Amino acid sequence: MLAAAGIEAHACLLGERMHLFLTNPQRGEPPLAADFEGAHLVAAANWLAACVVHHYPKSELAKVWSVILGAGATLPR
Repeated sequence: MLAAAGIEAHACLLGERMHLFLTNPQRGEPPLAADFEGAHLVAAANWLAACVVHHYPKSELAKVWSVILGAGATLPR
């Protein structure tokens, strides 16, 4: 989904750590990056999704996220 939208994301495993990189939408700016321990795959995936939604609000992932949030807002609490 990200590649189809022209959004570059990379993951690199070094030892026990996972390094994530997301192309910054601001030209000339360094990539957005985060490091996670290998056991925290869910946190890494959440970070990547949140960055895409925040920095690429017109992406398909951001649109899907918006639909999910809207649907969740209608649920009784």
